[in-house]
This record gives sequence, structure tokens and C-alpha cells, in this order.
Amino acid sequence: MNSLIAQIPNKDMKVLMLGRIGLLEKGGGDKVQIEHTARELGKLGVSVDIKTDLSVDASPYDLVHVFQLDWTPETYFYAKKVKEAGKPLILSPIHHNIKEVKAFDDKFVFDFRRISKLLFKDQHKRDTFKNIYRSLFDRRKLMPTLKSVFIGLEKMHQKTLLMANMVLVQTDLEAKDLQETYKVSFKWVKVPNGVGVQFLHHQNYQNPLGIGDYILCVGRIEPRKNQLTLINVLKELREELGSDIKLVLIGKLPGKQHFEYIYRFKKKLEENPWIVYIQQVPYEQMPSYYHFAKVGVSVSWFESTGLTSLEALFSGTNVVAAGDRAKEYLGGLAYYCRPDDPESIKEALKKALSSPPPLVPENLKSVYTWENAAKKTLEVYKMFYNR
Repeated sequence: MNSLIAQIPNKDMKVLMLGRIGLLEKGGGDKVQIEHTARELGKLGVSVDIKTDLSVDASPYDLVHVFQLDWTPETYFYAKKVKEAGKPLILSPIHHNIKEVKAFDDKFVFDFRRISKLLFKDQHKRDTFKNIYRSLFDRRKLMPTLKSVFIGLEKMHQKTLLMANMVLVQTDLEAKDLQETYKVSFKWVKVPNGVGVQFLHHQNYQNPLGIGDYILCVGRIEPRKNQLTLINVLKELREELGSDIKLVLIGKLPGKQHFEYIYRFKKKLEENPWIVYIQQVPYEQMPSYYHFAKVGVSVSWFESTGLTSLEALFSGTNVVAAGDRAKEYLGGLAYYCRPDDPESIKEALKKALSSPPPLVPENLKSVYTWENAAKKTLEVYKMFYNR
């Protein structure tokens, strides 16, 4: 960015961040991104409000930053309100590879979501059907979902991208996937996500579980995170290696709409006493959980980046990850697997378990931080700051 932009003061800048309905109660990766970015922007002198309200008034703000595009009808209506108010619109789509999402839907859906893959081949129509299902559990989603039935979710996403003054992607692959999926041109800037400061400095780690050998998987307990497959793989690996290595799972249970997955997950816990399940751990305590693990593993069917792998790596732990997005961040510092192939997961775990943790280059620790993400985000904001 040029020096003129850099000289614009921040202290009077008022920014509204808008997230999907249910974000603040249910959490997720987008909540982590919004809250950490907002906190770091606050340190830079920017006033940030976070809301999830379709009736929100954008007029008091200098610009509006909307998060989440995939399978989310409300984003389009946020964008329309922002443009009607004459405010700049910054969009963080947090877009997943639609081919990976469709592969997941084809092979690994549970409960009533199975119906969507039988009724529709098109992924956007499947997502609309699932939004109708979600609306049964959260009526706030009903109106935008019904409107998306008539407008078309894919068309809404195309229009949202065109309305955005700038699109912030987390990886180069995300920009490529957006262009291939929606066939529209838009301005974009890469703003990598990051980790909290507690992951960047060596500290006096203390084993919070008192377990000698364990593999750690962090993430909400839900089908796309693939914990059931991981449990099955580790059960085989324990028998094959004659090992008593434990599996530690940290993550909230999903809503009632995932009733079948919850039932199967709880059954696995009952059948396998070597699994340690913890619903939630304070973020500042997470480095110790990662540090004492033999491997930090993510076998998710699709992710925008996979920040838990970065957190594990920066905590001094070997990493097993899935997906090309993770490779863009982690390069040769991780072992990779395919979420639909148990043998692939097993082989990656074997390699990680038998290898020392890699040395993380210092430049990575300066790039993948929330502080850096906020600085890059602010550079974009200043391009459209008109006060």
C-alpha cells in the first residue's frame, strides 16, 4: 500500500462486521476469525462492532465487513443493505472447494441430509435444502432461506461477489476456487489467517492431561470433521502397533440437527475407553494440549485453511492434515492424507508418530498471526476509508 494510505488515521474508523445467523451462539472457524481480527484491529485503533442481525443499520459505519459466503443466504441480504446505505463492502467469503464439499455430501452425510443428495445433484440446491432443514431449528434463518429458494443460492453468491469492493481470501487456492465456481470477476487480496500470540512463544508447558502418549484432534464434533473415521483408523493402528496411544478429541457437540452423528459418536466413546473427550478448553490453554500430543491431526473433508494444524505445528507437534489448502500454509512441514481413505490416514499417522517434530521457520511465525491478519485487513480498509 502507498504511503498516503498508510498515513490515514485509524482512531475515527468505525467498522461493522457481519456474520452468519447463529455465529455468536454456535461458534466455528468463522467466529474465531472474526473475533481475533476484531480484537487486533481494536489494538490498531479501529472501532469494531460484530453483529448477526438482518435488520442492522449500516449507516453509522465507515465500511462493513461481511464474513462467510458458502451455503449462507443471509450474506446476500447483508450485502444489499450495505450497498443501499452507500457503504464500502469488504467480503471474507471463507469459501471451501465445492468439489470437496460435494464429495463429502456424496459419501459421508448423516441424518436427514441424506435426502438432499438423493434429490439434487447441484451442490447449491443441496445447500438450499439443508438450509430449510436448519431453519426448523433456528427460525431466524427461515426468511432468507425462503427467499433463496426463489432467487437461487448460486446467483445470490455471484451477486454478492460483484457487490464487494474487495474480497479477502485466505489462500490463493480460495480465489481460484471462487472464480471457477461462480464465473465472475472480482477484486481480491490474500489475507492469511493466523494463530494467537500464545502459540508464538515457547513457554513452560505443563501436561494438562497427565497422559504420556496421545494423538490430538481439535474441532467441533460433526460429520465434515470426520472424527468417526479417525476413531476407526486409530483403533486399527493401536492393534497393529500394539500401542496404548490415546485419542484426545476437543470440540463442542453440534446442534440437534446432527442427531445421528451425535448418537454414533457417543457410542464410540462408550466402546473405546482409550478416547478422551473434552467439550471445550480455554484458548489460552490450548498450546499445552498440543505440545504434549504426539500428533495434531485434522482429517476434515474440507477446510478453508485448517488453523488447528498451524496451532499444533507452532506448539512443537507433528501434524497430519488433509486438503490442498493446508499444503499452501504448511508446505513440507506436515504429513498429508485423504479424508475418504482410511489407509491414507493410517499411513500419515504412522509417519508422524515415528518422526521428530519439524523446526518451524521463524518467518512463518511472523506471517500466520492474527496481528498480521489485522494489519493486512486494515490496509484494505484504508483504501475505502472516505472520512
